[in-house]
Amino acid sequence: MRIGLRRHFPIDERPSGWRTAAELVAWRDSYDQAGAIVGAADLGSGGWQACLSSDLPRTLITAQTVFSGPIEATPLLREAQFTPFGTGGLRLPVWAWQLVLRGAWMTGHRSQRACRDNFRERVLTVVERLCGQEVDTLVVSHAGMMAYLSAELRRRGFVGPRLRIARHATVYAYENRPEGRG
Repeated sequence: MRIGLRRHFPIDERPSGWRTAAELVAWRDSYDQAGAIVGAADLGSGGWQACLSSDLPRTLITAQTVFSGPIEATPLLREAQFTPFGTGGLRLPVWAWQLVLRGAWMTGHRSQRACRDNFRERVLTVVERLCGQEVDTLVVSHAGMMAYLSAELRRRGFVGPRLRIARHATVYAYENRPEGRG
């Protein structure tokens, strides 16, 4: 059985400049509703029999472009959420907010713990579901989700690349090899 992880096509919504925590949340909401810029797509080794996709527009557009069969859309494959910090009008560059959020996430800071734990539960739920299938499945999702899915698949014995930040519209294939096969 193979599982292909594919990141959505790129979009035009990139945060920049200085923002408050509330402005960052507002940008995230608009980003989640943004469509995708359809372009050339690496189809990987093909032959996908099923497709599971995040339910956000950019991933659904990508899935519909590259997969001709039925697509199951699910919120389980959405990117991690974050709880805005109660910093009022404090403005920071977007890259600084990213560092603050990443640090709070990694250290289990109480402000982000519920979001982090929910995300991890979603990753495990998706991988359990994928491991229970017997068909080659294409998963269309987001960079952060893909990094965690990749790590969990590899932890469970799948062979495939380690992902940090996946390239847009590229398939990363993972194969479950039964014991004794190389």
